[in-house]
Amino acid sequence: MPPGKIQKRKLSKGQFRGYWKKAREFEGAMNDNLARGNWNASAMSGIHAAILANDALLIYFHGVKSSSGKHDDAVRLLTTLFKSDEAKSNARDLGRLINEKSIVEYTGKLLSPGRGLELCKKAQRFIAWVDSLLPG
Repeated sequence: MPPGKIQKRKLSKGQFRGYWKKAREFEGAMNDNLARGNWNASAMSGIHAAILANDALLIYFHGVKSSSGKHDDAVRLLTTLFKSDEAKSNARDLGRLINEKSIVEYTGKLLSPGRGLELCKKAQRFIAWVDSLLPG
C-alpha cells in the first residue's frame, strides 16, 4: 500500500445502521458507567462509541469505512471526505479520543474522575455531531 493511502472497504449505504446502533449501545454503556463512577469503563465505551459513530457517518455519506488496523486512519478518512471546518474540528476531537484509547485500554494507569469525564464529554460531542447529520 503506498504511503498515505488509507485502506478502506466499500459498504452499502444502508449498512450504516448497524454501526450506528452499536455506537448508541456503547454510548448507553458509557452513560451507565459514568453514573456508577467507573471512569475507565465509561471512557472506553465512549471512545468505542465515537469510533463506531465515525464509521456510520462515513458509510452513510460515502459508502466506505477504514479497513486499516490503525484507528488514526479512520480520522484521516473523515478529514479527507468531509471538508467543513466543523468536520475538521470534530475529527481533531476523535483523534484525541483515539490517542487516549491505548493508555486507557492497555496500561495499568487509571483515569482520574476529571479525565474520565472529559473524555466522555468529547465522545458525547462527537456522537451528537454525527447524530445531527444522520437520518432519524
